[in-house]
Amino acid sequence: MSINTIYKVTLHPFINESIASLKSMTSLTGSSGDAFLDKVEDFRFKGYAVCSNITGCLDGVIMMHHYPETAVAIGNSVCQNMFDEKYDYQEINEELSNALAEWGNTIVGRATDLLSRNNLKFDFSSPYFIHNFDDMEKYLEGVKEIVTVPISVEGVGRYYFNLLVRNVNFQTTNVEREQSTGIANPHSKPLPLHSKVLLVDDSAMIRKALKRFLASLGYHDVIEADDGLTAVEAVKTEKPDFMFMDVVMTNMNGNEALKTIRAIGSDVPVVMLSSVTDKGLVDECQQSGVSGFIFKPIQADNGAEIIKNYLKIA
Repeated sequence: MSINTIYKVTLHPFINESIASLKSMTSLTGSSGDAFLDKVEDFRFKGYAVCSNITGCLDGVIMMHHYPETAVAIGNSVCQNMFDEKYDYQEINEELSNALAEWGNTIVGRATDLLSRNNLKFDFSSPYFIHNFDDMEKYLEGVKEIVTVPISVEGVGRYYFNLLVRNVNFQTTNVEREQSTGIANPHSKPLPLHSKVLLVDDSAMIRKALKRFLASLGYHDVIEADDGLTAVEAVKTEKPDFMFMDVVMTNMNGNEALKTIRAIGSDVPVVMLSSVTDKGLVDECQQSGVSGFIFKPIQADNGAEIIKNYLKIA
């Protein structure tokens, strides 16, 4: 398969979503360069990467590959936009890692949704990080081709998208799918300020942001869970009055947790959070009964207002 075909079919949605997410989640702007083939034997790890494994008709790894200084600048900017505070970390720490994970999740989620509309039968793992130069060898094992696209970030530097290809078996069939236009919220009464709200997300950064938005609206009885299994237990023991729950999480995804919560007899209002705008997923959650669907990113300048609408408060 030619470099142009691989780029257009696989990398192009990631490049577009990366640049769009820079605009929506940071104060930075980016532009892409031309795709080129890297030599596998000369490929070097630059210091920090967000990766997702690809299985199915394409076997390999998609990698957002940063120099450390670029990763720090982007991570600081994501935090600033999320919390409306000045961030000036000089090296990668847990908070910046969480920020970059959220940025990467948004890009991967949206790009994979676009790819799924072409019926390419890709499966992507949740994004994960590489910090150590020694880790690179195992990702290069069996790689036959590396397609690289540089992204220039104005005033910061560059990062790269790398597609590490082990095997390709494309059978492209275009299938048009209706795009989701949102979900009506059946939760019709204002949620009292003394209500208990459960936040479920495997990103500590997202939970922190949501907790701040809720506090700004007057809600202070807030509990947290970091995966679907913990959320189900919290519903049993804590009896929350309202929930915000991510879809893609470790241990149990939000859509599965929602089914379980309904199966145990709870009718707690649930608003789902996701970077994936897949109509099938939206329909599945609707069938289990949701009070809405918030598509990420959610930022300091709009977060409280978005949540306010779902809580039906004036």
